[in-house]
Amino acid sequence: MSEKKKYGIYGGSFDPIHIGHVALADSAVRECGLDKLIFMPAFVSPFKQNRKVTDGRDRCGMIKTVLGTNKAFRLSTYELQREGPSYTIETLTHWRNMLDGDLYYVLGFDSVIQLDMWYKGEEILRDYPLVTARRPHTDDIEGMEIVEKFRRIYGSDITVLEMPPVDASSTVIRKLVSEGEPVSGLVPEGVEEYIIEHNLYR
Repeated sequence: MSEKKKYGIYGGSFDPIHIGHVALADSAVRECGLDKLIFMPAFVSPFKQNRKVTDGRDRCGMIKTVLGTNKAFRLSTYELQREGPSYTIETLTHWRNMLDGDLYYVLGFDSVIQLDMWYKGEEILRDYPLVTARRPHTDDIEGMEIVEKFRRIYGSDITVLEMPPVDASSTVIRKLVSEGEPVSGLVPEGVEEYIIEHNLYR
């Protein structure tokens, strides 16, 4: 009998996708043995409804420039096509029903430690394996204590990847571009070219 395939869902605004996103995705594929890692840009994050988010077509366009860097990488427009605020539990339930295999949810460390405050976050913590990595410039003792608490209370399956923290922020990148500053080294080369060509964040 063949082994079940492993799928990772990586959600977020990706506005823009940067080297930290790609490093986390690469590490998740390698360390967790994922067959496919699916980038899934959100239509509207429930936490960012007060901020104008770049059009989904452009966020997808930027993600497409990095898909060729890892054979496991894929792109889904599921949340963009649904429209409305994207609630993670609904998305994960959809993909669990769709895919014939094990489903992992890939997300940033800041999101993991706040997950019990999300809509049906306790259900996510109980029912879905989570994959994350530590933040740059922090020792994360408090964060790891929260991870251990989730493991203890909810039986959470949380993998903290063995990767060095990558110092990149979509907020900082948008600000730099708006001020006419270069973002080389913060975003993959193809993403930088896309931002320039489509005059984003000006």
